[in-house]
Amino acid sequence: MTWNETHERLRIMREAEAAAAVDMSGAVPWREEWRPYFASPTALVTALRSRWQHMCEAQLDARAAEDDLRDAYARLRRSEAGVLLILRRYAAGTPGAPAVLALAGPRPTPALQARARRLRLRGGPVLPA
Repeated sequence: MTWNETHERLRIMREAEAAAAVDMSGAVPWREEWRPYFASPTALVTALRSRWQHMCEAQLDARAAEDDLRDAYARLRRSEAGVLLILRRYAAGTPGAPAVLALAGPRPTPALQARARRLRLRGGPVLPA
């Protein structure tokens, strides 16, 4: 897999996470244009599950005090609540057939995102695009 393909897969996962955080139904956000990167919604669910496991491994220190570990885990669960609903719903449902939330409308373009970041980094007020 090339760097560009990896970068696009990560962008798609972030977009799916953002859509899941807004929808909160547990359905897998999906665009047909994602098919070259994730063959199906099931593959996207697998990637989201792997990302969740890596986040837990990276952000939860087993050597921390029990209260600190519990608080960190609660924060992580709150910040990723939409993804956890997808994982829970898919685990409880029929394997191979996750509920799909078809996304419509224009997808965020990298050029506009870069411009927005550049305007915020200058330290002044954010100008409308």
